[in-house]
Amino acid sequence: MKKIALIALAAGLPLAAQSWELGLFAGQQSYKSISESGLTGEPKSKTVLAGRLGYSLVDVGPALFQVNLGFQPKVDTAFQVNGKDTPVNYQHQYMSVGAMFNFKAMVAFGVGLDYRMEKVNGTLSGIGDVSYNRPWLRATAGYAFPTPVVKPFIGLEVGVPLTSKSYDPNGSTEDAFKAMAPKLQIGLYGGIRF
Repeated sequence: MKKIALIALAAGLPLAAQSWELGLFAGQQSYKSISESGLTGEPKSKTVLAGRLGYSLVDVGPALFQVNLGFQPKVDTAFQVNGKDTPVNYQHQYMSVGAMFNFKAMVAFGVGLDYRMEKVNGTLSGIGDVSYNRPWLRATAGYAFPTPVVKPFIGLEVGVPLTSKSYDPNGSTEDAFKAMAPKLQIGLYGGIRF
């Protein structure tokens, strides 16, 4: 009986080593363009902030597997036609759920998937927010400071959607907003693990 208890304890220790992560992404978000009748329209690249809360399910040696929740508040960016700003702004925000695998070394690497519930819109559009749900792939490279209790970290993060909508001139306004949704996020991601 003692052996079974010791084996169960040894197997459960990695799962008991659970920890929290609180992080902030600050970086550039770029959008897709649409073209019609010789005109090209696109939202202007924008600096965005997004927060993330993570929970480590497995933390064994160099491997860390976590689940996370994310949120980017609504941002407005100028809508440009042929490179010139117009009075219309493009709006975007998201909430996400995801999972991330990190390999902890001198420089830590990570890769993960997010399912983002995005909302897109345009000022002066006359319609409400348009929901756009799609998976995103995230990759990180960074450094965690080896402190005893709270572990600060900082790194570079890149995110790309795994699906996107093509623009159809005969499509709906909602589909046009989806066709211009973000195509890339790149920036700094930092925070603390505790």
